[in-house]
Amino acid sequence: MRLRNWKETVEPTIEETLADVHPRSLDESFHYYAPYGSKCWVKCEDHKWRRGTVISPSDLWRVLPDGTMDRCFDVLIDRIKKVDTFVPTDGVMKPDTPEVRELLRLAGYFLT
Repeated sequence: MRLRNWKETVEPTIEETLADVHPRSLDESFHYYAPYGSKCWVKCEDHKWRRGTVISPSDLWRVLPDGTMDRCFDVLIDRIKKVDTFVPTDGVMKPDTPEVRELLRLAGYFLT
């Protein structure tokens, strides 16, 4: 006989499921896979969120200050035509999804 834990016996709510797959705030660290050519939102040095396009393959890795390694992506920032490298788990890169666009609207960004 196998014992089941509580989470296996109680169905998750919609809110719990969405919290697992979408960031809840713009500052929250959020890990996701960004395929080549996908649109994303990045937080630039001026602390503004800008739309960008992933222009690197997904096999780039960077050593973070805490000594761990994490996947990084080269992103072409659309309006200023600048290429920079971003790490999603730093909280400075988010996917271009309706949920993230709503977080940006709530933060006062006018999205076109």
